[in-house]
Amino acid sequence: MSVCLGFALAACTTADVGEPTTAPIEDAAPGRIVVLDSGGDIVTLDPDGSGRVAITDDGDSVTYFQPVWSPDSPTVAWSVSDEAGFAVMTARDDGSDQNRVDVSGFPFYLNWSGDGERIGILHTGSGGTFDLELIDIEAARATQLDSGSPYYFSWSPDGDAVVVHVDGERLEIFDESATATDIGPTSPRFFAPRWTPSGIFYLGPDGVTLRNNDGTSIVFPAPPSGQVSINPNPQGSRVAVHSLGGSGGLTVGLAPVAVEEPSTVSIIDIESGASDVVSTNLSVGSFWSPDGARLLVLEVNADARGVDIVIWETGETRLLRTMGIPGSLITEALAFFDQYAQSWRMWSPGSDAIVLPGTIEEHDGIWVIPVDGSDPVNISDGDWAAWSYGT
Repeated sequence: MSVCLGFALAACTTADVGEPTTAPIEDAAPGRIVVLDSGGDIVTLDPDGSGRVAITDDGDSVTYFQPVWSPDSPTVAWSVSDEAGFAVMTARDDGSDQNRVDVSGFPFYLNWSGDGERIGILHTGSGGTFDLELIDIEAARATQLDSGSPYYFSWSPDGDAVVVHVDGERLEIFDESATATDIGPTSPRFFAPRWTPSGIFYLGPDGVTLRNNDGTSIVFPAPPSGQVSINPNPQGSRVAVHSLGGSGGLTVGLAPVAVEEPSTVSIIDIESGASDVVSTNLSVGSFWSPDGARLLVLEVNADARGVDIVIWETGETRLLRTMGIPGSLITEALAFFDQYAQSWRMWSPGSDAIVLPGTIEEHDGIWVIPVDGSDPVNISDGDWAAWSYGT
């Protein structure tokens, strides 16, 4: 672990692309937004800040963490730590239908299956490794599937299986019978695999690999050294490849250190194999729009003590805005963005806006930022937000 993010997480300057406002957005994008507010409670609201519903009201005495949306219904799930122990809670976006499933450790990561029937969670196990548990929503039951450290996983598009990358050595598929199948050699230089309709993306010994659904593979060149993060779009037609210079991984910190080699973000078109360099700056993550046409890249802006929000679309890259972001967002999510890009939705269902907690012109809160460059809207306080799938 040799590279640190050299910027302080505080107020920042804003790019000259429109002033912030607190007025409602006209023709607000569909869907709902879930927020973990400054009081520690879960709330849902519309993208213009209206229609606020409190899902919980005891955040001062109970720990709630990172609510995320089901892909097939207006339902959220979040982690809980309280006097009764650890659990995953689910509820409709209006606060109804609340359900609790107790688990054996605090779930620091949640990821819904594509059919919305199960949730995969990671928590620290008794041996100090990470446990993968699968929660059956209808049965309200959690079952441990596997353990190891580090641990990353991705659901199949139909929700019937998961692919896991464990200990930097195991790359396996667990099917519905919980039988593990090794799918080939892997590399410790990447974290999270990704299962898309096109197949499974991962880093193999020869480069970025797409294991097609028929078992054949396509290999794309990858940097010979340094950490690599692989982030395909939802359709599996393009893949963003992040290369972090040097031989180590990514450590989130406040003191700047030298980067041994350039850090880049490139997009590979799967059909043609053509590559487009999006960024040559150190970044803390990228997130694809639901339509797969736009990529949001969060570049470190040390001068502004924050990040530049950069948008790539059809070969063109533009700066959308510069803003500060909470330190907790980096340490708890963005440091592992290739895993979080599978479960945490910043983008609106219409691919025309993003939601992000942070600071714009010394104003903290949850911001909805249209990608056309019009004014951002501060819709709530809080330090976590996620946009629904629009169902």
